[in-house]
Amino acid sequence: MEYRHKHIAMMKRFFTIFALVWALAACEKAPTIITDDSPEYTGTMVVAYEGEDFEQTGIKVLGEFDESKTTIDIKLQKVKFVPAMPIRIDVTIMDVPVVSDGEGSWTFEADGLTPWAMGGPYETYRVDDLRGTISGDSIEFSLGFFNTKKQENYPTSYSGILN
Repeated sequence: MEYRHKHIAMMKRFFTIFALVWALAACEKAPTIITDDSPEYTGTMVVAYEGEDFEQTGIKVLGEFDESKTTIDIKLQKVKFVPAMPIRIDVTIMDVPVVSDGEGSWTFEADGLTPWAMGGPYETYRVDDLRGTISGDSIEFSLGFFNTKKQENYPTSYSGILN
Protein backbone atom coordinates (compact mmCIF):
# COMPACT_ATOMS: atom_id res chain seq x y z
CA MET A 1 0.00 0.00 0.00
CA GLU A 2 2.86 2.39 0.84
CA TYR A 3 4.33 1.85 -2.67
CA ARG A 4 1.03 2.89 -4.24
CA HIS A 5 0.90 6.16 -2.24
CA LYS A 6 4.50 6.98 -3.16
CA HIS A 7 3.75 6.24 -6.81
CA ILE A 8 0.67 8.48 -6.78
CA ALA A 9 2.61 11.30 -5.07
CA MET A 10 5.41 10.95 -7.62
CA MET A 11 2.91 11.10 -10.52
CA LYS A 12 1.28 14.22 -9.04
CA ARG A 13 4.70 15.92 -8.84
CA PHE A 14 5.47 14.89 -12.43
CA PHE A 15 2.19 16.33 -13.74
CA THR A 16 2.67 19.53 -11.71
CA ILE A 17 6.16 20.02 -13.17
CA PHE A 18 4.87 19.17 -16.67
CA ALA A 19 2.05 21.72 -16.30
CA LEU A 20 4.51 24.43 -15.21
CA VAL A 21 6.85 23.73 -18.12
CA TRP A 22 3.93 23.70 -20.55
CA ALA A 23 2.61 26.99 -19.16
CA LEU A 24 6.02 28.65 -19.52
CA ALA A 25 6.39 27.37 -23.08
CA ALA A 26 2.93 28.66 -23.97
CA CYS A 27 3.98 32.16 -22.91
CA GLU A 28 6.95 32.20 -25.29
CA LYS A 29 6.24 34.07 -28.52
CA ALA A 30 6.22 32.00 -31.68
CA PRO A 31 7.38 33.51 -34.96
CA THR A 32 4.87 35.55 -36.93
CA ILE A 33 3.09 33.45 -39.50
CA ILE A 34 4.52 34.34 -42.89
CA THR A 35 1.69 34.34 -45.44
CA ASP A 36 1.55 34.36 -49.24
CA ASP A 37 0.93 38.12 -48.95
CA SER A 38 4.22 38.68 -47.10
CA PRO A 39 6.86 40.56 -49.10
CA GLU A 40 9.28 38.04 -50.60
CA TYR A 41 12.74 39.00 -51.78
CA THR A 42 15.33 36.96 -53.69
CA GLY A 43 18.98 37.83 -53.40
CA THR A 44 22.47 37.06 -52.22
CA MET A 45 23.63 36.20 -48.72
CA VAL A 46 27.31 36.36 -47.76
CA VAL A 47 28.69 34.88 -44.53
CA ALA A 48 32.28 35.57 -43.45
CA TYR A 49 33.57 32.16 -42.38
CA GLU A 50 37.16 31.28 -41.47
CA GLY A 51 38.54 34.33 -43.23
CA GLU A 52 36.64 33.76 -46.47
CA ASP A 53 33.27 34.85 -47.80
CA PHE A 54 30.71 32.07 -48.27
CA GLU A 55 28.26 33.43 -50.88
CA GLN A 56 24.86 31.98 -51.72
CA THR A 57 22.62 33.30 -54.47
CA GLY A 58 18.89 32.80 -54.91
CA ILE A 59 18.22 33.07 -51.17
CA LYS A 60 14.65 34.03 -50.34
CA VAL A 61 13.83 36.38 -47.48
CA LEU A 62 10.29 37.06 -46.28
CA GLY A 63 9.27 40.00 -44.14
CA GLU A 64 6.16 40.34 -42.02
CA PHE A 65 5.23 43.58 -40.25
CA ASP A 66 3.20 43.44 -37.06
CA GLU A 67 -0.23 45.10 -37.16
CA SER A 68 1.04 48.46 -35.94
CA LYS A 69 4.07 48.32 -38.29
CA THR A 70 6.49 48.94 -35.42
CA THR A 71 8.30 45.61 -35.73
CA ILE A 72 9.10 43.17 -38.50
CA ASP A 73 9.92 39.46 -38.50
CA ILE A 74 12.56 38.52 -41.07
CA LYS A 75 12.67 34.93 -42.32
CA LEU A 76 15.68 33.66 -44.24
CA GLN A 77 14.64 30.55 -46.16
CA LYS A 78 16.74 27.47 -46.86
CA VAL A 79 20.13 28.90 -45.92
CA LYS A 80 23.50 27.37 -45.09
CA PHE A 81 25.96 29.28 -42.97
CA VAL A 82 29.08 27.31 -43.83
CA PRO A 83 29.97 25.28 -46.91
CA ALA A 84 30.07 21.99 -44.96
CA MET A 85 26.62 22.47 -43.40
CA PRO A 86 24.73 19.27 -44.39
CA ILE A 87 21.23 20.80 -44.57
CA ARG A 88 19.60 24.12 -45.34
CA ILE A 89 17.43 25.66 -42.63
CA ASP A 90 14.94 28.48 -42.21
CA VAL A 91 15.91 31.16 -39.69
CA THR A 92 13.49 33.77 -38.36
CA ILE A 93 14.60 36.94 -36.63
CA MET A 94 11.60 38.22 -34.69
CA ASP A 95 10.43 41.53 -33.28
CA VAL A 96 12.94 43.74 -35.07
CA PRO A 97 12.04 47.40 -34.45
CA VAL A 98 11.29 49.16 -37.75
CA VAL A 99 10.77 52.84 -38.57
CA SER A 100 9.13 54.32 -41.69
CA ASP A 101 10.41 57.48 -43.34
CA GLY A 102 6.81 58.18 -44.40
CA GLU A 103 7.65 57.79 -48.08
CA GLY A 104 7.74 54.00 -48.43
CA SER A 105 11.19 53.26 -47.03
CA TRP A 106 11.87 51.48 -43.74
CA THR A 107 14.94 51.19 -41.56
CA PHE A 108 15.48 48.58 -38.90
CA GLU A 109 18.10 47.72 -36.34
CA ALA A 110 18.44 45.46 -33.33
CA ASP A 111 21.01 43.78 -31.15
CA GLY A 112 21.08 40.70 -28.95
CA LEU A 113 18.12 38.82 -30.48
CA THR A 114 17.64 35.04 -30.32
CA PRO A 115 16.69 33.71 -33.76
CA TRP A 116 14.27 30.85 -34.31
CA ALA A 117 15.38 27.81 -36.29
CA MET A 118 14.36 24.17 -36.45
CA GLY A 119 11.12 24.73 -34.56
CA GLY A 120 12.19 26.93 -31.67
CA PRO A 121 14.60 29.47 -30.22
CA TYR A 122 18.14 28.77 -31.40
CA GLU A 123 20.14 30.14 -28.50
CA THR A 124 23.53 28.87 -29.71
CA TYR A 125 23.56 31.77 -32.16
CA ARG A 126 22.65 35.32 -31.24
CA VAL A 127 21.83 38.07 -33.74
CA ASP A 128 23.98 41.13 -33.06
CA ASP A 129 24.32 44.49 -34.79
CA LEU A 130 21.42 43.96 -37.22
CA ARG A 131 20.99 46.99 -39.48
CA GLY A 132 19.03 47.29 -42.69
CA THR A 133 16.67 49.08 -45.02
CA ILE A 134 13.68 48.26 -47.16
CA SER A 135 13.37 50.79 -49.95
CA GLY A 136 11.25 50.48 -53.07
CA ASP A 137 11.68 46.92 -54.35
CA SER A 138 14.83 46.10 -52.41
CA ILE A 139 16.00 44.99 -49.00
CA GLU A 140 19.53 45.13 -47.63
CA PHE A 141 20.80 44.22 -44.19
CA SER A 142 23.86 43.13 -42.29
CA LEU A 143 24.24 41.38 -38.96
CA GLY A 144 26.50 39.16 -36.95
CA PHE A 145 25.53 35.64 -36.01
CA PHE A 146 27.42 35.24 -32.74
CA ASN A 147 28.14 31.65 -31.67
CA THR A 148 27.70 31.79 -27.90
CA LYS A 149 29.52 28.47 -27.34
CA LYS A 150 32.62 29.24 -29.43
CA GLN A 151 32.51 33.00 -28.74
CA GLU A 152 32.88 33.67 -32.48
CA ASN A 153 31.05 36.15 -34.67
CA TYR A 154 30.06 35.41 -38.27
CA PRO A 155 29.36 38.68 -40.14
CA THR A 156 26.50 38.15 -42.58
CA SER A 157 24.98 40.41 -45.24
CA TYR A 158 21.98 40.14 -47.53
CA SER A 159 20.81 42.09 -50.56
CA GLY A 160 17.61 41.20 -52.39
CA ILE A 161 14.95 42.37 -54.82
CA LEU A 162 11.16 42.02 -54.34
CA ASN A 163 9.66 39.14 -56.33
